Amino acid sequence: MTVWEKLEILGAAASYDHSCTGTGFKREAPATLEGRKRIPGIYLAHTADGRCLPLLKVLFTNRCRYDCAYCVNRASNDIPRAGFEPRELAGLAMEFYRRGLIRGIFLSSAVFRSADYTMEKMLETARLLRKVYGFRGYLHLKILPGADPELVCQAVRLASRVSANLEFVRRKSLSLLAPGKEKRVLIGALAQARRFKLEEELSTSLTTQVIVGATPETDYDLLRTAENLYRQGLLKRMYFSAYLPANEDPRLPALNARPPLLRERRLYEADWLLRFYGFRYHELVSPGQNLPLKLDPKLAWALRHPEFFPVELKTADYRALLRVPGIGPRSARNIIQARKTGVLTEEGLQALGIALKRARYFVTLNGRPLSRAKPETLLRIFLQPEPLPLFT
Repeated sequence: MTVWEKLEILGAAASYDHSCTGTGFKREAPATLEGRKRIPGIYLAHTADGRCLPLLKVLFTNRCRYDCAYCVNRASNDIPRAGFEPRELAGLAMEFYRRGLIRGIFLSSAVFRSADYTMEKMLETARLLRKVYGFRGYLHLKILPGADPELVCQAVRLASRVSANLEFVRRKSLSLLAPGKEKRVLIGALAQARRFKLEEELSTSLTTQVIVGATPETDYDLLRTAENLYRQGLLKRMYFSAYLPANEDPRLPALNARPPLLRERRLYEADWLLRFYGFRYHELVSPGQNLPLKLDPKLAWALRHPEFFPVELKTADYRALLRVPGIGPRSARNIIQARKTGVLTEEGLQALGIALKRARYFVTLNGRPLSRAKPETLLRIFLQPEPLPLFT
């Protein structure tokens, strides 16, 4: 099998893992830029600051000892199998990097023979890239379930980012759909990675991925787990992946089931509020419930809490400003700075980065409401057929 044939198989096999770079608001897409569109395995990921980053996203091998029900690469599936040699993959990646076709590499793998055996091969690839070929770009390595702590440590030293996918937040779901994997082992890998990172004062970031819609986990379960892991310092971020039916299995949704993409989007919006806006998971969703689909979580919270509003722009502190739909961290800081140096005016608010189209219903300026719309009117205004972006 040629290297190119391997790339076609293993580039496609990696497409189900979203714990890569990106905001979560835009799906990774195969590269379509001239010069990249005919190369399998190159994806355009969207960074948090809006840049588009071409990555080589590939599995080291799709030969797997596990038979996870949800995974297209599971052992019982009759699909083409392939695997790279470390020097083969490192050389291919460096060729793409030197030609300017990629800016980074995302390397994951199925578990062939054992977690330690496969991790050793992945780390050999990473060492070749870093130590022999002088690769200084973004490198994301997947920690395989059950890998030896020393191998986890090596991954943290070599990579820009490491991840260990939880897949499901309930132990029952994991044991049902991924026999052989244990939640405590997966979280333990994140804890080991964090410990090594702190001990060696490294900047390596940690992420995980959970699957949405394949099992009964609610958004409350998912966001509670995310917040707990953030508070323990085990994650920079959690990725939410709408379940894409890949296998016919009675334990899973039917093959013709529609992926819950809007639910995935709402989870990313809520996760943004946890990480940057000071919200707690229990403020956004009730036990046993999912987030509302028709309204973004910040707006839904605002409409449920009329007692908090209106917020006076001239005097409100930073935390109160962040609760206002249409005001984000940057625009909240801009308001506070503008108050020190001049007079706030309605005309000047948009120049500060405020989405006044949303914020006007929840604020006053010098004691004067910017809108007198009633709650029932607000629902008609904000119940849009298309979801609105939440960066504010």
